[in-house]
Amino acid sequence: MAILLGLFAVAIPLDLLIRRIGLGNMPWLYELVEYILYIGVFLGTPWVLREGAHVRVDLLISSLPRHVAVRLERVLDLAGAVVATILLYYGCVATMEAYVGDSRQFKTLIIFDWWLMAVFSVSMLLLGVEFLLRLGRAHEVLDAEEDVASKAGF
Repeated sequence: MAILLGLFAVAIPLDLLIRRIGLGNMPWLYELVEYILYIGVFLGTPWVLREGAHVRVDLLISSLPRHVAVRLERVLDLAGAVVATILLYYGCVATMEAYVGDSRQFKTLIIFDWWLMAVFSVSMLLLGVEFLLRLGRAHEVLDAEEDVASKAGF
């Protein structure tokens, strides 16, 4: 993903340059950036949660006694798993409907809608699994995220 972002950082100014000097343009470039960012964000989300690198406001959890904080962490992880499962269900339904209906994105690039919905569905599956894995390791999750916060100076 980092390599693609680096290539975009070069390709976008190059596109602007070739437009400016009248040699044409790359009309597909901006759509490609849009799709790659979509894929990167959705498939990167479970990894970010796994690493504890997500944005988290721990005002309530950090002020609770340890055993209560662990229970609350488990409740929140269960809620996250439930929401991810609901979104997985609707993502799968939308993927199947898009596949059967042969719907497409008609822009400069023609992309099947089911490809995009499949990325969403896989992301929700991975996210749900990660939330379930966090249920069993709530103590470790709280310790790791406290370490990250203390290193950041919070």
